[in-house]
Amino acid sequence: MFMEKNSFILSDEEKLSTEQVHLIQDVVDFANQGLKQEKKKVFIIEGGTGSGKSVVLFEIFKQLQHAVLNNESSALYQTNNYLLVNHAEIWKIYRNLAGKTEELKKKQFLKPTTFIHQMDKEQRHADVVLIDEAHLLLTEPDRYNKFNQTNQLVEIVKRAQVIILVFDSHQVLKFKSMWTNQRLEQIVSQYAPTRYQLSNQYRMLGNNEHVVQWIDNLTQNKEISTLGLVDGFDFQIFSNANDLYRMIQQKNKQVGMSRLLATTDYPYTVNRGTWYVTVDDFKLPWDQLDTGTTPWALRPDTINEVGSVYTIQGFDLNYAGVIIGPSITLDEDKNKIVVHTEKYEDNAAFRQTKGHSFSEQEKEAIMLNALNVLLKRGRQGLYICAADHALRRKLATIIKK
Repeated sequence: MFMEKNSFILSDEEKLSTEQVHLIQDVVDFANQGLKQEKKKVFIIEGGTGSGKSVVLFEIFKQLQHAVLNNESSALYQTNNYLLVNHAEIWKIYRNLAGKTEELKKKQFLKPTTFIHQMDKEQRHADVVLIDEAHLLLTEPDRYNKFNQTNQLVEIVKRAQVIILVFDSHQVLKFKSMWTNQRLEQIVSQYAPTRYQLSNQYRMLGNNEHVVQWIDNLTQNKEISTLGLVDGFDFQIFSNANDLYRMIQQKNKQVGMSRLLATTDYPYTVNRGTWYVTVDDFKLPWDQLDTGTTPWALRPDTINEVGSVYTIQGFDLNYAGVIIGPSITLDEDKNKIVVHTEKYEDNAAFRQTKGHSFSEQEKEAIMLNALNVLLKRGRQGLYICAADHALRRKLATIIKK
């Protein structure tokens, strides 16, 4: 039996890096000092996928809440603080962790719209607000989420004294959350924000630098580079999706937390029937969103499903098997991938609000961001199979012994 792990809890074999420890203390001190000042204070933690942003944020929140209850000499004592996230699966994790210690309560972990409505209803402001996955905050009104204003970050800042957020512009997945570094700067510049860039990759074990660079080159430059020998990280290319799935099943039996994932290139309607991911003679159902209180990645039965970017973003897997669907093909002459936006089946990602339009380049960026998220899920290994046969053959040549 294996110990299930999520992005916010360190296993017995792991510990925070020196960089993370110093950052956590700096942010706690920042919050303490910020509560003594009249002007709002903003701290931004930036970093790519797998850089440990959520781990750091959760540790910060635990220390803040410890001071709330125990440190009478601190400005944090008896303050009213919240951790917000606009991601249903990650919110489930936070809610499950709440109540396991005296400092953490379920009511402190909210979705952004709920927080905004609650502060207004109670006619009060929060002291410190932490925002996980801030790049998922809405930048447009959204009736589905009962958000009627124009930008969730703007509304959160209005209702808090100290705001601490984690941000990565390369994880923007929908037009209704269309963040850029410039857009973030326009909102927070008046508060003279403090910024910190997490530069190390903490998710992928072993000598992973070459793999990270390869993924970034693919998803940011569309280039298919060669890859040298990777020590301590299992990177493999598969020519058959069934073989890939069997390997993921085997790894799941051996070490747990191994799942099959795919780009959103296969039709589906949320909560309406069973929809399938198909590659040649391979066929397996898509994940089921918003099922129960246990996140998709932590449910044992989901080894029999294919995960999407919406069920896996923000989570660690031991082994990730990724199917690159038919929206990504190969330009053999240029040795680059081609992104076919018309083949992307995530209709919600491209849904445009009245008065706004987005270019093909912006659509491609959304799709490549999603691919980047999928490819950086695995801690111990990454397995890839491409639906496009030309791309499949090219990927088979990238690993140089």
